[in-house]
Amino acid sequence: MTLLTLREHETFAIGETFSCAGRKSVTHAQVDALERLSQRLKAAKGGLFTHANRTTLKARQYVGVVQLGAEAIEIIPKIDGLDEQGTRTNLFRMLARTRRLEIHEADIARLAAQNLNILEIYIRLFCDKLFAEVHRGLISRYERHTDNLPALRGKLLTGLQATLNAFQPERFRCEFDEFTVDTPLNRVLKTTVRFLRRVTRHGDNARRLAELDFALDGVSDVPAAALEWHRLHFDRANRRYASLVAMARLILQNRTQDVTAGGLEGFSLLFDMNELFEEYIGEVARAVFTPLGWQVALQGPTRYLLQDLESGAQVFQTQPDITGSRDGKPAWIIDTKWKRLDEQERNQGIAQADVYQMLGYAHRYGVRNVYLLYPHHAEIGIAAGLLRSFRILDGLPGAGEQFIHVASVELADLASVPEQLSCLLNTAICRHERPVALTA
Repeated sequence: MTLLTLREHETFAIGETFSCAGRKSVTHAQVDALERLSQRLKAAKGGLFTHANRTTLKARQYVGVVQLGAEAIEIIPKIDGLDEQGTRTNLFRMLARTRRLEIHEADIARLAAQNLNILEIYIRLFCDKLFAEVHRGLISRYERHTDNLPALRGKLLTGLQATLNAFQPERFRCEFDEFTVDTPLNRVLKTTVRFLRRVTRHGDNARRLAELDFALDGVSDVPAAALEWHRLHFDRANRRYASLVAMARLILQNRTQDVTAGGLEGFSLLFDMNELFEEYIGEVARAVFTPLGWQVALQGPTRYLLQDLESGAQVFQTQPDITGSRDGKPAWIIDTKWKRLDEQERNQGIAQADVYQMLGYAHRYGVRNVYLLYPHHAEIGIAAGLLRSFRILDGLPGAGEQFIHVASVELADLASVPEQLSCLLNTAICRHERPVALTA
């Protein structure tokens, strides 16, 4: 497979051939396929790629892999201070934290060093985890079956027996329990293995998936749409499979994103860095501040800004990314923005809409400190942390002074993020003596 690797917001050409060396380019047919994929991904507002001009495309904030027949496009995050290998490693560390994937750091680093693309790394991690469980022995359960048998087994279904076997009395319509590996959980795993066998373009991954398919020989091959996700329940006996099922769900939920047009067949595994950054910072904030007595809410609490005088209905819902409360009263709010600040622009390029959003949070929740948190890069300063603080003019009566803080977090070393968040809140709270007033 020929792989074109891009970073977020990197441009590449539309040409006659697919090229990953020199001037990176894709064909017109592949552009059509990418546009169809963008339409299928309803969450991808504005498309996966944008047209920089008539002959050039530009990657957006969606990272991962899109297969286009024998070629593939890989988009990796733009994390300051990391090469491609380090970027893939940190991407998987963030996914492991936010998707509860229970992936070992050593495994991530080892596979990233083999120069596999994001999709093939994911497939290898899934294979390795499933191999470990297969070697421990597949979990079997008693499953209830209904069948027409030549001998009585279990309970005779008298109503069905009278109607279905009226003319074949030698058959018995029975309901019985059978101890089997053909369980809803194992069917999810087999369906995932079968699907990945069609997706992978890496020889070693293909061999591993074939071996796993053979190991799951006693499990039914069920279409992805017919999988019984609602029957998956984890207990002490099968809790070790929870991470595998999470990985399988992530793959199978992307199965509708196949690219099929003009002979191009492929698959996409994509993540919106806006959402991933928000989720990752939220998970770290919860781990850091909960032991200190804070109640940390992610995507909440929900409140409304306005009330319709005619109907009485509350409208314009607000939902902060991360809220820290004590005794049920919000005290600070963090809103993450996967954008690059620019020192050359006024107010560092902070969007006016984002400021209005922070003003709404400060007013509606009555909090003293709200934070706009961005990924750090070298152009905005040597060190990450609190960049600027602004006092809100004419703030909420009775609330005292309120502040909007602009900060960045360094993502090259994820192990340092907890300390960065802790220092950020402490520093901002101690720096209210002479904050800068926010200009319009």
